[in-house]
Amino acid sequence: MDRYLVLPFWLSGQHLAVALDQVVRVLPALQSLPLPGAPETISGLANVRGRLLPVVDLARRFGWDSPKLTLWQPFIWLTTSTRELLLPVEQVEAVRVCDGEDFTSAPDPRVPSSLLRGVVRSNDGLLLIQDVEQLLSNEDEHRLDALLTAREGVFDAAR
Repeated sequence: MDRYLVLPFWLSGQHLAVALDQVVRVLPALQSLPLPGAPETISGLANVRGRLLPVVDLARRFGWDSPKLTLWQPFIWLTTSTRELLLPVEQVEAVRVCDGEDFTSAPDPRVPSSLLRGVVRSNDGLLLIQDVEQLLSNEDEHRLDALLTAREGVFDAAR
C-alpha cells in the first residue's frame, strides 16, 4: 500500500496540503517587497538567508480572495523543478500520513483541476493536495525569469 506524506495548511478557509518532499521548511512571517511587472500571482520577493525568493499568492491563483498578511503568518518554503518559492498561508498543521487508498490523483475525472495533484479523503473531510509544479503557469514562469534576469544586478547590489 502506498503512503503519502503531506504538509496540510489552511488558506482562504480551504484545507489544502503539499507533498512533504517539496517542502524545504516552514518559516515565520517574512517581509516581502513588490516586484513591478511580476505576474499577478507573485505578490513580491522576500530575502531568505541572502536569497531572493518569489512569494506566491495561491489564493489569487485559485481565484479566491487573498487573505491579509499578518504578523504571525507562516510561509511554506517550497521547491519545484525550476525554482524555490514561498507560499504564505493562514495556518500550518502537523505532517500527515495519507494512505494510498484514500488518495485520488488529479488525472481522475473526479478531480477536475489542473492545479491539484489530487484529493485525500479523511475523517475530517477532503484535503486538496496542491501540485507545486502548477503554482505558476508557464507564462508566469517566463515573465518571472525575464524580470529576475533583467534586475539581477540591481538585486545583487541590494544584498
